Amino acid sequence: MTTADHPSNAPVLRGPGWMIAHHASVPSTQALARGLPPWSAVWADEQTAGRGQLERSFVSDTGGIYLTAVLPYDGDALAARGFALAAGWAVHAVLRRAGVREARLRWPNDLMVGTSKVGGILVEQGGVNTLLVGIGLNVNNRPWLADPALCGIAGRLADFTGGNPVMEAEEWVRRLLRAIQLAWREFGRIRLAGFAPVLGHCWGEPREVALQPTRGVTLAATRGWFLGIDTHGAVRLRTAPGVEARVPAHHIERLREVN
Repeated sequence: MTTADHPSNAPVLRGPGWMIAHHASVPSTQALARGLPPWSAVWADEQTAGRGQLERSFVSDTGGIYLTAVLPYDGDALAARGFALAAGWAVHAVLRRAGVREARLRWPNDLMVGTSKVGGILVEQGGVNTLLVGIGLNVNNRPWLADPALCGIAGRLADFTGGNPVMEAEEWVRRLLRAIQLAWREFGRIRLAGFAPVLGHCWGEPREVALQPTRGVTLAATRGWFLGIDTHGAVRLRTAPGVEARVPAHHIERLREVN
């Protein structure tokens, strides 16, 4: 990556197919990337107002990777449904190749090692013709120092590489953007129906979960063993031996792992 000029005065790096603005600290890479053209990216060492799914705050202290990639979008919301899962598949592969052998996904957008959350993904529309893919990774940072409520919940990748050195931040960004580009290309080819079986190995062993329904929805099944998703994106739950329920993704406000 090489530095180039940019009207924002932030250092801009050129990666394969990307123009990347790097900042020491921003309120939110997602907000800064909104309105940028496709194949732009915003990377920050710290966020002061990071957020995740459903506007929840995402502690983004120095030492982590905070990145938003801007992708082309043709406006077809139905075709794009489930792309966040493809992005999760891509980032999961980056973590595994970086030596985090126990990395797994927690539906729909959490990056986990065991019971520790080490990152998250947020996909939303940017402009009329763009999608924003936000990625937050705890690498060397300790978010529980900023928010004690995260003790025992958050983890950092530096503790899960088997004693091997952690990659430099610039290499993380390079690999993540390459992975997101791959996910975008593959999702355009096989869509959600094709990704459902591909995601099977990313979830880890089946875990017992509890589902919180979206407002106004009554779920036939709210607890069971998570088995992945079907080709329509519905969550598959084993509610009893030999019994499986399928819950549409838009009926679920939140999934919580019981153990």
